Amino acid sequence: MRIKSSKRGLTFSFQEKESFHAGSRYRYYLDVKQNEIIIVPDENGPYKLSRKGAQHKPLVDLRNKEIKDIIAMASYMEIEILDDKIIVSIISKNFHCESNSDRELVDLLDKEERLILEVPKEKILANNSLLADMLKTAGFSSSRREELQYVFDVASLFSGAGLLDLPFSKDESFEMKFACDFDQSAVDTYRHNIGDHILRMDMRDLTPEQVPDIDVIIGGPCCQGYSNANRHDINKDTAKAKRLLIDDYIRIVKAKQPLVFLIENVPQFITKEGGIYLEKVLTELSEYQITYQVVNDWDVGGYTTRKRMLLIGSKIGKIQIPDVELTTKHTAGDALKKVTPEWIHYSDITKARPDTIKKMDQVRPGHNFKDIKGMENLDRHSNVYRRLAMDEPSVTITNWRKVTLMPPVGNRILSVAEAAALMGLKKGFRFFGTLNDRQQQVGNGVTQAIASFVKSIIKNALYAYANSKIEVTV
Repeated sequence: MRIKSSKRGLTFSFQEKESFHAGSRYRYYLDVKQNEIIIVPDENGPYKLSRKGAQHKPLVDLRNKEIKDIIAMASYMEIEILDDKIIVSIISKNFHCESNSDRELVDLLDKEERLILEVPKEKILANNSLLADMLKTAGFSSSRREELQYVFDVASLFSGAGLLDLPFSKDESFEMKFACDFDQSAVDTYRHNIGDHILRMDMRDLTPEQVPDIDVIIGGPCCQGYSNANRHDINKDTAKAKRLLIDDYIRIVKAKQPLVFLIENVPQFITKEGGIYLEKVLTELSEYQITYQVVNDWDVGGYTTRKRMLLIGSKIGKIQIPDVELTTKHTAGDALKKVTPEWIHYSDITKARPDTIKKMDQVRPGHNFKDIKGMENLDRHSNVYRRLAMDEPSVTITNWRKVTLMPPVGNRILSVAEAAALMGLKKGFRFFGTLNDRQQQVGNGVTQAIASFVKSIIKNALYAYANSKIEVTV
């Protein structure tokens, strides 16, 4: 049997029986006194058994407020499949334990053979081993009960093509409820690959009422104003306007009060202009416990050396962002080998001029414009006329057309498919808009390794918060 209990209800699949088979109808009753859900076959019932369960077993799906309320009481559940009915028993035996007293534990054990000790969530978050250590001291063994499948609602701001959102959308512990971006091509890309919950509009015009109540807010406010790659534009009005978009992110977080929020951006977000933008977040969202860390894509399983600043604000206890460096690392060649003609954007390549091709021909794998005769002494960004090496990680993927980023072999720039692979995307991800639009969407995105890394951190913290009960078996 496969059972999934979430804040929205209960689903479970089971071996087919004569009275309960895929396509048959049923209704259910709640026995509040016995804490039971009784499911009975009924050819005129309002619900139908689907065939979406494990290995195409019949699936019961009960999702409404009354089910959610009774499930919320559960320490654990027992499901009995009979010929004429299904009984879901909600077991709830909660004893509150606020001290480390051995004597109190023994007194509890005298009353019950099986106990569920409930520990305040803040204590679990402060020290996950608290209760286990307490029980060990008292001479009892303990084990954390199997986690229920919670579902946390997520809103995305400055969503772009959805590369940060994608790992969240693929994880059944999260439901993307809202996204927002101004760029029409990016919105089209998001809608095709992730969902139609995205709204096209200027974030400065977004009102809190347009955003549903959610558990998590994620997003990357426009970063061009902070980036070293944009260092010559730092005093321009356009750059300043982009930097001020952080105000709108803060505004929505303050209004919606999610449990957790995430800001991803370039590392310069921390230090640019004396750190005033980081300080703005720390000051205006001071009710949150905030941590931040610069993470290298290559260290967490990606194909590039792209670095991103991850900032997490939490109301459920401080969420640490661990220092991680994998011992087995990927190279640019590992990603590029995956790209075949079946990839959607295999042929999306900007054609180079003859004089540009002559320059490309002079650049060795792993080198840049300094290999080109007459350019060796110029002051240029190190990624200009960069040729990737098969056995090394890729440099940061921005809009590679602007810097002439080349594959290890061939006098051309990267295709959209190759750049997408280096970002960790699969061949089925489709970008919309002009060729330049597609290139820009990839370059503006978050690598899938970094997005998956921070998604896992947030998920683990939310589960630690939600699962505050430990089952003790004696």
